[in-house]
Amino acid sequence: MHVCTDNPNRRGGYLLLEVVLAMGLAAALLTGIFVIADGTLSIADKIVTEGRSQTRGESFLSFLGRNFEELPGNAIVELKTQETSARFLPTLTIQNAPASFSFAGQPLSAEAIVLRTVPVPSGGVNVVIDYYEEQILDDDDGLAQEQQEPIGSIILYRDLWYFELRALDIRTQEWVSDWEIRGRLPLQIEMNAVFEPNGDEVVHYFWLPAKENPATLVRSLSTGRQGGANRNQRGNQGGAASGGDQGGPGGGGNRGSGGEGPAIPGVRGQ
Repeated sequence: MHVCTDNPNRRGGYLLLEVVLAMGLAAALLTGIFVIADGTLSIADKIVTEGRSQTRGESFLSFLGRNFEELPGNAIVELKTQETSARFLPTLTIQNAPASFSFAGQPLSAEAIVLRTVPVPSGGVNVVIDYYEEQILDDDDGLAQEQQEPIGSIILYRDLWYFELRALDIRTQEWVSDWEIRGRLPLQIEMNAVFEPNGDEVVHYFWLPAKENPATLVRSLSTGRQGGANRNQRGNQGGAASGGDQGGPGGGGNRGSGGEGPAIPGVRGQ
C-alpha cells in the first residue's frame, strides 16, 4: 500500500518579502555594531591623542624647569619679546650655563642657549632651542662675537598655539616682557601657553633660585687664604721676636750662665 506524504499546502521556500525583511534586520544590526565600534575607536583615539599631548606638555615643562633651577650664579638671562598683530614672540637667551648634549650622534657642549619662537603656517608657533659654542652676550669676561651660527638647533615643541614668557623683577614686583639686567636674575619666569587650538590656557611659574657667583666665591677664597698667610707670617715674626727676648741675658726662666733671672727652688746654678 502506497502512502502519500506530500502536503499540498506546504511551502517549498521563503517568500521574497521574508528575505527582504531578514536582510533589512541584518543590515540594521550590522550598522548598529559598526556605529558602536566606530564610536569606541574614536573615543580611544581621542584618549590616546589627549594623553600624548599631555605627556608632551609635561615633558616640555619639566625640561624648562630643570634648566631654570640648575642655572649657576654667574648665568646671564636676557628676555626680549617681539609683539606682532597676531601674537607675542619671546626670545630667551641664557649664557654661562654650560649644556652638554648630543647632536647628530656627536657629543657637544654649549656656552649659551637661545629659546625662540617661530611662527608656522597652521597659526601656531614652534619653540626652538639653539646651542652656541661661544658667548653671544657681552659680560665682564669680554665682548660677544657678532653673527654667530648655532652649532645645533632642536624643536622642543611643534604647533604650540600660544606661548608667552615674562620675568618677575623682585625689586619692583612687576612682570616684564623684556629683561636685560646684567648681574641679576629674575626671581621667576612666568609661562602662558595654549598647547592645542581649542585647549585651555596653561600658566606655569619657574623659580630661578639665587646662587653665589663662582667668580665671587673664588675671589673670597683667595682673599681668605691671603689673609691667613699674612696672619701666619705676622705670628711667626712675633714668635721669633719673643724667642729672642727670652734668650737674652737674664731673660730666661731658668738661670743660665751669668743670668739674672729668678732662681728655681731645688735647682742649682752651674
